Amino acid sequence: MSLRHAILGFLDLEPATGYTLLQRFEGSVGSFWTATQSQVYRELHALEAAGQVRMTLQPQDGKPARKIYALTAGGRAALEAWLHEPLEPTQLRDALQLRLVFSASVPPARLDAMLASYAERLQATLQEYRERLASTQILSLARSARERTLWALSVENGVAWCEAQLVWVRHARRRLARVGSATAPTRARQR
Repeated sequence: MSLRHAILGFLDLEPATGYTLLQRFEGSVGSFWTATQSQVYRELHALEAAGQVRMTLQPQDGKPARKIYALTAGGRAALEAWLHEPLEPTQLRDALQLRLVFSASVPPARLDAMLASYAERLQATLQEYRERLASTQILSLARSARERTLWALSVENGVAWCEAQLVWVRHARRRLARVGSATAPTRARQR
């Protein structure tokens, strides 16, 4: 449900095309919420059918008309209602953690390489988040100092998460290096 509300939130800032919304996802909330092109357009159609957004065609010279989506009063009410709902606890789905649970038989060098590769990607993501914080382009759409601060805080959370994950990866690699390749005894399979 949050994808729908994120779209409503972006349209609350200003009317936009589906393509512009996808760019907004990638350039702002992409640090903690992703969306594909098909998901964005599917939600836009559902929001339009629900009367929460309206679409107008904007003619272009020599090109198909652009579809511009704007928030309706019903969409603004839905966004406001969602913003006031209590938060549910985050349900973590972490592919790395799931994989680690079952990695006792993976050779130590291979598992260490996987963790090292993960750390490299985290470092790149951390750098991207830091660049977002330094960029005025992302925060320029903010309508107030409070909104700009809220947006910066969300990216700062991404920075903190990456930094914490990098600390954990270093810790995990050191501990795994100490235990080597000791694995649990193999259990006989039940037939």
